[in-house]
Amino acid sequence: MIRLTVFLFFIAPFSVCALQSLDDSQMSEVTGEGIGAVFDDVLLNSADYNDPESFKIRLQLTDTADPDYMIFSELRMFRSGSNEQTGLLGGRFGTYDDPFYVADIREITESHIGNIDPQNDGSFINGSRVHTALYMGFPAADLQQLDRSFDSFSGHYYPPADEHTDINYFRGLPQDFFTASGSVDVSNLPYLSESFAAQSEQRELLLDQATDKFDLHFRVDMINDTNRDSSEANASFLTYADLEGVRLYGTSAYLWAHSGQNETTDTSMYQYGGQPFYGNRGLSMAVSAGLQADVIRLTTDPAGAASGALELRGVDAYLPLGNADQPMTISTVQYAQVERGTWKNANPTVMAPTTQLRIEIGGLPQDVAQAPQGNIYIQSIAFGDENDADLITGYEDIYLRDANGNIVSTVDDVTHQAFIPKTVIYNEQVAAYNQSNPGNPIPFLPNQNVVEIKGIEIQRLIITTQDL
Repeated sequence: MIRLTVFLFFIAPFSVCALQSLDDSQMSEVTGEGIGAVFDDVLLNSADYNDPESFKIRLQLTDTADPDYMIFSELRMFRSGSNEQTGLLGGRFGTYDDPFYVADIREITESHIGNIDPQNDGSFINGSRVHTALYMGFPAADLQQLDRSFDSFSGHYYPPADEHTDINYFRGLPQDFFTASGSVDVSNLPYLSESFAAQSEQRELLLDQATDKFDLHFRVDMINDTNRDSSEANASFLTYADLEGVRLYGTSAYLWAHSGQNETTDTSMYQYGGQPFYGNRGLSMAVSAGLQADVIRLTTDPAGAASGALELRGVDAYLPLGNADQPMTISTVQYAQVERGTWKNANPTVMAPTTQLRIEIGGLPQDVAQAPQGNIYIQSIAFGDENDADLITGYEDIYLRDANGNIVSTVDDVTHQAFIPKTVIYNEQVAAYNQSNPGNPIPFLPNQNVVEIKGIEIQRLIITTQDL
C-alpha cells in the first residue's frame, strides 16, 4: 500500500511567452524560481516476506547458474507513534512555508579569488566565480546542527597550567558526583542543564513545524548455496533494519556545471595518462545531509532473537560533502591503467587508456578559511537483550542530587550495561524520580553522549573506476 498526498506550487513571478535558451547572465536573473512540494499523509506499507502483496527487490551478486543474491523486502515507512496493531498512520513532510524544494535556480559564489575568464573571450580578471545551480532542499534545510557535546555543557574544566597556556582541559562532572558523598559542589550544572533543555525544546519545535517523525523498517535476506534449497524459514541469513523517530534537517544539494572559464592545471604530476580535476569540466555538486533518530536498530539473527540486536540511541549526524569552493565533481577521465600483477615490476605494463568515471573533491584553495565540518553524536549504544548476563557489567546504587548537590534519593542496585554511560543511567533515574515528584523536580545532566565524532572535514577525495 502506498498512500501519498502531494501539493505542488510554483514559485515563478514572471511570465514567458516562448521557450528560448538563456546564457549565464540571463539565467542569473531568474534565480529563486522553482517548484515547492508539500507531502501529506505519507505512508508506505508492504506485507511481510512471502505474504500476499509483499514487496521484494532482488539484487544479483554473482553471474553463475545459481547466483548469490540479496532480497530487500518489508519496506514500511509511517508516522512515529502508530503501529501495525493499532493501524499505521501517514505523516506530513513539509509545509507551505518550508516545503521540499526541487529545481530551484540559485546563484552560488566561490570565496576563492583567482584568475578567471568569465566571458570566455580571453579577458582574464581577478575575481570570484559565480555559478548558476539547481537547488534541492528538504524541509528544515537551513537548520543548523545543535551542539550536543558533553564537553560544552558540563562546565567543569581544569584551569590553565600557567599564564602562557590558554588550553582548558576537560574534566567532566564534579568529583564524587556519583558517590555517596553527602554534598557536592555542582557549580553551574543546573543552569547548564536548563540551558540545554531549552535549546533542545526549541529545536524540536522547529522540526515539528517542518515535518513529522517517521519510522522506517525493511528486511534484507542473503541467499547462497548454504540455504538456497532449504525449506526452513530460519535457514537464510537475514537482517532487520528499524529506524525510529527519524527526521532530516540541514539537507540540501546544489548541482551545477562549471562554465568553461579556461582554468589551467599542471599535469606533470599525473602519470600513465590520468588527467587531473579541471574546474571547468564535469558535473559539480555541494551536498549536506543531517539526520536525527531516536533509535537505529539492526537485528541480525535467523530467529529474530533479542540477543542479535544492535541499537544506536539518540543519533544526530550532520555530514557536508563539498561546497562552492570545494565541490564534489563527477566527470570522465582518460586513464591508462597498470596491468594487474605487474605494478611491482621495474617497468610495469601500462595498458591502453580507457575512459573511466571519476568522483573527486578537490583540495581547498589556500585563501579559503576552512571546509565545512560535520559532527556525529550518539547518546548510547545497546547490544542485544538488556537482561543478558554477558552484557551486564555490574550493579551499583545511583545517588540523585538536587540543584545544590545534595542527595535527595538513592536507587539501589541499578543495572549497568556495556557501552551505556553512567550519565545515561543517571538521567533515566532522574526521569523516574521527577515523574513521581512533579512538584519538586531535580536537574538532569545536560548531555550524555557516549560517542562524539566532531569536526569531520574532507581534505581531498578521488575515486576513479577501473576495468577489472
